[in-house]
Formats: sequence, C-alpha cells, structure tokens
Amino acid sequence: MTRKILSMLVSLLVLVSISAQDASVLVESYQRNFARASLSTKYDLLKEAAQYENMGPLYDTALSFVLDNAPLLQTDILMRDIAILAVNMVGKYKYSSAAGTLMSLFKSYRETTVRVPVLLALATISEGNQSVLRELNSFLDTQNSLFSSGVPADNQVMDALLYTIGQVGDDSSFPVLFTAYTMNYSKTLSEKAIQAMSSLDGDFATYLANVIQNQPAASKLAALRVGLAMEALDTEQRGQLAETALSVSVNTQASSVVDQATMLELSTLAARELTTLEWQRASSSAVRHFYNLQTRFNRSQISKANFLESIALLGAMKTNEAAQALAIYLQLINTETEQGKSYDEQLTLAVINNLGRLADKSAFDHLLYVSYLQYPESIKRAAREALQKLNW
Repeated sequence: MTRKILSMLVSLLVLVSISAQDASVLVESYQRNFARASLSTKYDLLKEAAQYENMGPLYDTALSFVLDNAPLLQTDILMRDIAILAVNMVGKYKYSSAAGTLMSLFKSYRETTVRVPVLLALATISEGNQSVLRELNSFLDTQNSLFSSGVPADNQVMDALLYTIGQVGDDSSFPVLFTAYTMNYSKTLSEKAIQAMSSLDGDFATYLANVIQNQPAASKLAALRVGLAMEALDTEQRGQLAETALSVSVNTQASSVVDQATMLELSTLAARELTTLEWQRASSSAVRHFYNLQTRFNRSQISKANFLESIALLGAMKTNEAAQALAIYLQLINTETEQGKSYDEQLTLAVINNLGRLADKSAFDHLLYVSYLQYPESIKRAAREALQKLNW
C-alpha cells in the first residue's frame, strides 16, 4: 500500500471518532479524497467506505464521476468495477437521491454487467419515483417494439427490468408489462412479466377485463391466460374475469379464421374456469355458448370435446335456463332416435347426466321418454338415475 493511501486511511480513521456527532464530516472527507485520488485509489476508498453507515452521498459522487467518464466504461475494467461497486452500495444504503444518476448511467452504458446491478438498485430506491418509472416503462416499450421487429433481447437485462418495474411501478406499467408477456420472449420472462404485474399497485383484474372487452382476439386470450395463471386474483375476480371472457366470446363475430380459432380458445378456457367455480352468474352466456357450439358441432367446425365442455358448463350453472337448454337438446336427440337416426352415446350420456346434476323438473318428460326408445341399457340407466335426482 502506498504512503499516500496510508495517509488517507489514517486521516479517515481519525474522523470515525466524530462521525457519531456529524456523519457528514466523514462523507465529505471521503468525497474530497475521492476527487483527488487516482483511479485505483478511488476504488480502494470506495471499498474502505463500505464499512460505515450513511455513505450514500459518496457513492452518488462516484456514480457522477463514472458518468462524466462514460467512454472509459467501454474499455477500462477498473472504471467498470468502480461503477458496479458504487451502484451496489447505493442500493445497499437505499440512497434514493441517486435514482436519477442511476437512470442516466443505465441509459449511457449498454453493458449487461452494469445494467443489471443498476436496475436492481433502482428497484430498491425508486419507489414512487414517477420520473424513473416513466423512463423504465419507455425503455420496456422500446424493447418490446425492437423484439417484435426481430432484434434479440438481452434476457438478463429484461429479467431485471421486469422485476424492477414490478417493484417501482403502479398501474401505468400494466400496458407495457402485458405487452411484454404477449411477446413470447421466453417462458421465464413471461412468468416474470406476470409476477411484475401482480406486484403493481392498481386493479389488475379490471385492467385485464378491459383488455378482454376492447383489444384484439389474441390480446383477449392472453389477458384471460394471465388472469387465470395469477395467484393474486381471488376466486371472485377469477370468476368475473372468466364470465367477461365468455360473454365477449358469445357476442363477438370473428372475421378471420385465425381470430375464430382464438375466440374458440378464449371461450373454452373461460368455460372450464366457470365450470370449476360453478359460476351461476354466467348462466345466460353459458346457454348462448352451448347453442353456438351446438351449431358449429353440427357443421363439423369444432371437436366433440369442445361441445362436451359446453354441456358440462350448463350442468355447473344450476339454473332453470340451463336445464331447459339441455332438456330441449335431449328432446331433439329423442326425436331423431325415434325416427331411426343415429345418436352419439357419449353426448347423450353427457346431456342426461348433467340434467341429473341440474335436478330441474323441466327435464322430466324427456328423461322419462328415454325408456321408451331403442337406447342401450347404459343410457336408460342414466336416465332413471337422473329422474331420481329431480327436485319437485
């Protein structure tokens, strides 16, 4: 260690004894010595100062020095080490006054090894800082645009950026985070985007509902997927979101083949959630969904699995209108069977079993009539069991 460094350290140790009386004296001394020291000595001083409390201003000074000499960051390893050390210590001390300096450093230097620590420090010190938040949101918006045009993303920076926006952000960050989720950066980054959105202050369920109601088909589906994948949404919010999605799907006429497939996926995902929740408030939409899929199934436009799920959804509604819809469909099956037409045993059993689940007496005549027709014993037995469940 050189005599100059030893002299500096001795003088600083003397100052420690009065730091309790006036901590700023210690900080100012370090700042003066930092200003006149060589690059290597600056780094030593910054490491030495880390043992004291309330040294945020010193590290902010170091960040300003790094910014003033930003071109050296590209080639000088020691300058880079000073930058990273100062960034980390600003975060450790939670020195919020350095947020603007950190943001300037982030914009000035593209190296991952610097940008990631900067973002993590900003996550610690920038809560409520709208200026920083606007710049973070703007940067993510730019990255989304670049990625959509084919420019590869820096996954480490993106990971830290999504986390930081989640920590710093408010409801103004929903749009850029949601877009990031839809960009398919990677599975990990998509999960980070969801985590960030769930961390924000704001009504995320309402934001997702607005996307489902007003955005293109692909965004509608993405919004429902995000909502149902989030632990942050409670049962009530999940049910409302799925109900909104089903209502939109039955009231939207998709023009393109791609949008038609997307809207079918939207309604299918919503129907599954509503079936699980037995969400009776969606009964009217569930009936319309059933009729829509019945028509499309008859035209061979959807799979039998899709149609079976719409039948199960009606069974979960526990409403008279749902029971009437299934009862009418059973009447149709009975009529065609009586006329000698073929029937699908799986579909017929699904209708009968869900009528039993609904237990609505409006199905009595049609269930009873099953026993008079040329059905196999499996169907007749199911009809008898459903009859026993009807409420009178």
